[in-house]
Amino acid sequence: MGVNPLTDVSEPADSVDRVDTRFQRFYAQHFVSTVRLARLLTGAPDAAEDIAQDAFVKVYRYAETSQRPITNPAALLRTTTVNLCRTWHTGQRRATVRMARHGPDATSLTEWERELDASLRRLPHEQRAVIVLRYWLAMSEAEIADALDCRPGTVKSRHARALRTLRKELP
Repeated sequence: MGVNPLTDVSEPADSVDRVDTRFQRFYAQHFVSTVRLARLLTGAPDAAEDIAQDAFVKVYRYAETSQRPITNPAALLRTTTVNLCRTWHTGQRRATVRMARHGPDATSLTEWERELDASLRRLPHEQRAVIVLRYWLAMSEAEIADALDCRPGTVKSRHARALRTLRKELP
């Protein structure tokens, strides 16, 4: 184990307990400001706390494995948080692009389309898979059976159950 950068340079780390105590103190001192930083950088309160937690974990792990002391762990924490926020934004952009490829966003759907989507999500996975493969990909029963690794008769019964459920739920 390397030198822990969260320790006071003049104070040697005698045990894991002392390191953990110092880290807990560091965490308590910087958690709120780290969440605030992440919130301001992402604009997403729910993501900010997760990013802050991840930043502390990364700093702690780095502290355990680093061969040289870190003279300013608060600066390392801020830098780590900024980098994690950048990664979060990249993931959000990728998700937006991915969703754009797969159809319109939920806000542009009609009320009936939203109800259909919600009803499909409530179906068991096997039934939903049959409906999606049949009507979205226009696959035959034999192709669906092959894709789902089941018999064509199973596809027919799942299809019938799914349609019965959808007819009850949808106007």
